Amino acid sequence: MVLARDKNGGSNLIRLSPGGDYVQRGAGPSDTMIAGTADGIYVLQRSAKGEWAVMHRALQGCFVSAVTACEDGTLFAGTHGVGMARSDDQGRTWRWINQGLAQFDVWAARVVKLNGRERIYAGTMPAHLFVSDDGESWRELTALRQAPSISQWFFPPPPHLGHVKEIVGHEGRRLMVGIEVGALLVSDDAGETFSELPVDPDPRDCDLHHIAVHPAMPDRIIISNGLAGMMTSEDRGRTWRRGPAPPGLDYPDPLVMHPDDPNVLFVAGAVGWPSHWYPINRSRTKIARSRDGAKNWERLLGGLPDGQRAIFSAMTLEAWDGGFAVYAGDTDGQIFESRDGGDRWHMIVEVGPMSKGDFYRGLAKNRPPMANIDDLKIPGPAAARIAKAEV
Repeated sequence: MVLARDKNGGSNLIRLSPGGDYVQRGAGPSDTMIAGTADGIYVLQRSAKGEWAVMHRALQGCFVSAVTACEDGTLFAGTHGVGMARSDDQGRTWRWINQGLAQFDVWAARVVKLNGRERIYAGTMPAHLFVSDDGESWRELTALRQAPSISQWFFPPPPHLGHVKEIVGHEGRRLMVGIEVGALLVSDDAGETFSELPVDPDPRDCDLHHIAVHPAMPDRIIISNGLAGMMTSEDRGRTWRRGPAPPGLDYPDPLVMHPDDPNVLFVAGAVGWPSHWYPINRSRTKIARSRDGAKNWERLLGGLPDGQRAIFSAMTLEAWDGGFAVYAGDTDGQIFESRDGGDRWHMIVEVGPMSKGDFYRGLAKNRPPMANIDDLKIPGPAAARIAKAEV
């Protein structure tokens, strides 16, 4: 399999996973996708007729949480429980690269270019951050665990451990790391030191899912916050405002911003929170679009499921001159595509579950009770909001 190169030198392929790359730009639309699922890697190919099919499988049986790529096309995959893997042949074969990695439950992995230099970052549960300069070995960035709020970091399901959920580079020099649940951390020295941005006075309401920033609007930060909804800062994170909420979407998770137009965003999520989904075995997942920088949202309906059980846990946007496509993957393994700005969608292929953590198990059809999923604990102000929510 030979892949085209984009105009920046990187592999012209789509990466779709819950915790990896979610914005790509190439010279034209890609015909290859690397999907990270709860059952390994799927390499997908689009035919001349526009039909997608599974061309190759790898890392079967491993829960791939994140897929990210260097400009030269080298791929990295983060996994729940097995650490990090690397592919030098567009996803066909992989090898483990865990030297120096002391935690193996990876929730986020991202190639970030800071000060002209690419680095690979991996964030784990419990919350630790590791960096690799060569794609072969790792060292821990210990400053992350010196954050003042660390004693309050948590996660609703067992083992109730806060973890690194998001890793983003901004303006070619700033590193941003989101903790689920507890903090938004920023570093201007590639992760050697960190400071906290005051997203909420109570760290227990700082449920960082995804971060959207753009060099054309460097002061603005938009985040999807699982406990407090959409939030925006217009002053580089010094102050924040909540909302507005996308229609019928209480729990925002995947968030993507167009690389050429920072006012165009897509967010996916669900009605209510997991404590509402599991008793009725239904998330009622949704996707919404904003054309004005998250000031207003519209729900997208054309071809998307309405009221379904599974939830969209992965989304990515690929842009090229004159167009873009958005892809969304759910916990049943269905991947949907829109090539007209989000107005119309269709399901293109089925793969393994694309899931943030154990959502695919919690939302499995006719599942039995599972203590490690159902024993949800939410301290702080969000507990009362969720208990009173009418969903």
